[in-house]
Amino acid sequence: MIEDAKTQAGWREIPIHKDVSKLVADLARESSDGFLISGLTFNKYGDRSNAIGKRFGRLKHSLNYGSDYVFHSFRKGLARQLETNGVPENISARLLSHEINTMTYGLYSGGVDFSVLVGAISKVSWH
Repeated sequence: MIEDAKTQAGWREIPIHKDVSKLVADLARESSDGFLISGLTFNKYGDRSNAIGKRFGRLKHSLNYGSDYVFHSFRKGLARQLETNGVPENISARLLSHEINTMTYGLYSGGVDFSVLVGAISKVSWH
């Protein structure tokens, strides 16, 4: 469960892909500060993402990846795989924490069963 996010759409339950479930469990168990990735410092705005963004930048540079690969490339890749595998946009939006601004799904729906999200994320493969 994501319990702290920038927007209301970010407060949600999301499934963990089977390929990273052990890593996520290990990180959660070993956390010293309640965050999945421990030890990141806060900037003057109370934001922790700058620290992980800078770590990512140094890592990609050391692996000779160019400026066309950014931290949000993960989200872009996920969105592409969801679309390629026929996952409806409203389901993809829920997984990616995008607001749904329609009357039917955004206002009245309240979400989908968790099993639908599990089925959608299981269509993604990073191999």
